[in-house]
Order: sequence, then C-alpha cells, then structure tokens
Amino acid sequence: MHLVGSLGGRHRAWVDDRGTVTSEGAGWELEWWIGADDRWRLPVREPSVRQSLVDDAPVVQTAMRVPSGDAVHRAYGVVADGDPVVIEIENASPAPFVVAFVVRHAQTVAVDDTLVMVNHRPGLITGRAPSRWAADIGDATEVAVCSGQASEGPFVVRRNRAGRLVAAFLYPVPHRTTLRVAVLGARDAVPSDLRTLPGADDVARGWRAQIERGLRVELPDPQLMATVRAACGAALLGATSRAPTEVDAAATEDWGFDAEVTEAWARLTARQRRRAARRVSTPATWTEVQAAAALGGAPLLVCLRSFLVHEVGTDVTLLAELPDDWRGAPIEVHGAPTRHGPVSYAIRWHGERAALLWDGPGGVTIRMPGLDPEWSTTEPSGEALLG
Repeated sequence: MHLVGSLGGRHRAWVDDRGTVTSEGAGWELEWWIGADDRWRLPVREPSVRQSLVDDAPVVQTAMRVPSGDAVHRAYGVVADGDPVVIEIENASPAPFVVAFVVRHAQTVAVDDTLVMVNHRPGLITGRAPSRWAADIGDATEVAVCSGQASEGPFVVRRNRAGRLVAAFLYPVPHRTTLRVAVLGARDAVPSDLRTLPGADDVARGWRAQIERGLRVELPDPQLMATVRAACGAALLGATSRAPTEVDAAATEDWGFDAEVTEAWARLTARQRRRAARRVSTPATWTEVQAAAALGGAPLLVCLRSFLVHEVGTDVTLLAELPDDWRGAPIEVHGAPTRHGPVSYAIRWHGERAALLWDGPGGVTIRMPGLDPEWSTTEPSGEALLG
C-alpha cells in the first residue's frame, strides 16, 4: 500500500498493489477496469499487473498488459481546489480501449454532468460525462459491464443503505492518449479544469525538491537509497495528515523536516508525544536496518538515522557498523540534526583505510566504531585516517 496526497492539503489516499484508490475516512474505493478489443481486464485478477513509484516519489504507477501494450494507471496528490488526488489512465497501446472507473462500497451515487456524488458529497470529477454506466449491488455491475449491457443516457440515482453499491462509469480512451479524473477530498470546491493540474512527472520532481530539504545521504546501495527516498515522501505525508503517528513525528524530526514535525507534534496525543520522544540508548544495527527496509516508511527512517548518526547526551556515534558491501565505497551524510547542532560527514577510501571528514557542533564527542572502535574526537570538524 502506498500513501498519496499533497503537502499543501489534508486529503490522503491509499493505493493498493492493484491500483485501487481509497481515500482516508471516505468509506468507498475507486477501482479501474479496462475493456480492450478482446475482453475486459480487471486489475484485481490480472497476473500482468506491475507497480512502481515515479522517481521514488508518492506518485504510484500501476501498469497492466493489454493487446500490444499497456494500460498505465497513475495516482498522486496535487494542490488545487477540492484537495484532489489525480488519477490518470494512459493508453500505451496502438488500439483504443474503454476504461471503467468503478465506485465500490457506496451507499448513494448520483451524477451531475462531470461530477460524481458519492454518499451525498463530491467524490469524483471527470473531464467529460461518461459514455455509458452501470450500477447495481455486488457482482451485477461487473456482469453488465463485461457483457456489453452498460446503460447509455442520464445516470439514475442509486441507493443502498448497506453500502453494497458498485457503480461503473465508462470512458473511451483513444490509443496513445491519457484520460484524467480526480478523487476529491474537500466538500466545498472542485477543480475548474483538470487539464491545468500538474502531471505525474512534474509532481515527482516537486517531491524530489521537498525530500532534499531534510537530511541527505549517499549510500552504496541503490535499492536502499530508492527505499529511503520513498520513505521520506511517505513520512512527510503521514506527518501532515489529520492523524499522524508518533513514528511519523519521530522520522520527520530525525531527518530535519522542521515544519512537518512541528505540524505533526501539534496533533499528537500526550501519550504519542512521549513515545515519539523516546530514543534507544544504543545505535541501530545493520540487521535492524535491513529489517526496517522491508517495512519502509517512517520506521526505516528512524532506524537508519540511528545507524548513521546516533546521539546520547554529548556522545555522537557515526556509522556504528560498516556493512561488508559498503567497504571501499564512498558514504556521505549531510545535515543530520542533533540537540547540539547539525552533523555531517563523508568517508573516502585510501586502499584498505578509510578517511573520515566531519563537521559538527562543539561540545560533543564524536566516535565511529564501525571503522575504528578506538577513535574519538571532541573537535567540531576535521579529517582523520581511520583503521
């Protein structure tokens, strides 16, 4: 599951591994189905579905095979009226297809031109009215769509107090074109023109700039670096959501995202604040970092920060352990916040020996047991050949 949204808004949505989008607190979800010239394809069942993040940002791309190409679904948040999460469907194939946006688990669904009302509030806005539609309880909607029995003409309001409504809205998508809709998070406004909203690549570039505001690291593990960038985006979204966790607050504090941690701290309960303030007395181990990397998100940031820069009183431990695969490779850490001031360091290699360059605050003792257990210094900056 990936969290999407924008730092300028409160709307957050989860995107599962099949591209289904669920807004936090909405109670309904949005699926996508593709009708190609041979058959309908539902991502929840297709084995050809693949998912990735665009440039490691909270821009989720889900691709599914269709004849001679792919249908590509992208989901991301933008700052605009309605606090929208944009959904794009790109037809990356040489033939036209039909996309069905499917509202599931709704109690009421109504349509006003390009605006779909879900549970009596704005839910989905599209650039044009649907060409066809189907709405019923449970599997009946899928049967109608996949058998070609979807209705034309005005949409008839549907209701089900048990929340079992499934409403599908069909749109033709010519080859090599993209269709855009938006899931709305605010009640009182909608985007005036979906075409003016930023695209996925622009949003990903904006996220890279946001992530680089905090602690920056260069590590000799490309997969870990990609996971860390993704974790930063997830932690920033979590910390600025309506209900941040203590781990979100701790991660944004450890990585120097000052505005976000201030916002998160104001929303935490007293118990959450106590948990967020706790730090273990010993640095994280490489085994713990590897386990945290499997989880990703804020837990990885907290663990990796402890591994790279760990602070207890006036003792600052840099790189408590050197992974075997990192030996001989350059390592950089820039702007790790501590109570005494920011800490930065870089490691370069001279044969089997490591050269450490560091810059930190005064009044602390700096150690690097991963490279030389006997070495320490109270100098705020300098260079040393270790090992």
